[in-house]
Amino acid sequence: MLALVEQRVDWFTVITGLSRAGYSPQSVADAIAVPRSTLLGWKQGAEPRYTEGERLVLFWSQVTGRDRKSLPMVAVGDWWAYHSKA
Repeated sequence: MLALVEQRVDWFTVITGLSRAGYSPQSVADAIAVPRSTLLGWKQGAEPRYTEGERLVLFWSQVTGRDRKSLPMVAVGDWWAYHSKA
């Protein structure tokens, strides 16, 4: 029997991808109308509210040309282990 693993958006990878595309944290925060500190909190593991997360997904999609089915995802229990090695 296959166990379903709960997945969540990997906000760290989303935000890092935008940085690699040339967007500063401040420019991303301005584009989605949140404080820079909020954006950095998401990068460190906080979960955005639905509407703010949707704005970030839309911005990421516009910048990368990819749809939401291509969003970086991570298993809920694996997030900290994965990013603590960076």
